[in-house]
Parts: sequence; C-alpha cells; structure tokens
Amino acid sequence: MKGMNYSDVLAMPTYERRFFLGQLVKDINKKEEHFEKMKEESKVKNGKGNRTTKISGQQLKNKLKTGEIPIG
Repeated sequence: MKGMNYSDVLAMPTYERRFFLGQLVKDINKKEEHFEKMKEESKVKNGKGNRTTKISGQQLKNKLKTGEIPIG
C-alpha cells in the first residue's frame, strides 16, 4: 500500500480494504518464510550446530601430537 495515506484507505470500499490487507498479509508471510529459509541456509554454510562427535581436551592434544589433526 505504498503511496496511500490514511484518508485514501478510509475512502475505499470495505471489500477493497480487505483485499489489500490480504495482499499485505501474504507479502509479510512470504518475507518471513524467505527470512527463515535464508537463516537455515546460513546455518548449513557456517557449519555451526552440526557437530556429530565430541572429544576431550586430552584427546585433542594427543591427536595434535600424533598428527591426526594438522596444525595450521
């Protein structure tokens, strides 16, 4: 409803107001869905939250010493 002021909206018949409000709701829902989709894709790209195993600090030190985990 860009370019419309309050008096323009009040001058519209009720069915037109309902139509424009319905369109506005659809637009907002699409933007929210797009935002959620981008948020999920961002999580996948960053790799955060996808850890499958845990190791202790001592195990990490041992793997670094043996070369299983390269340094640098």
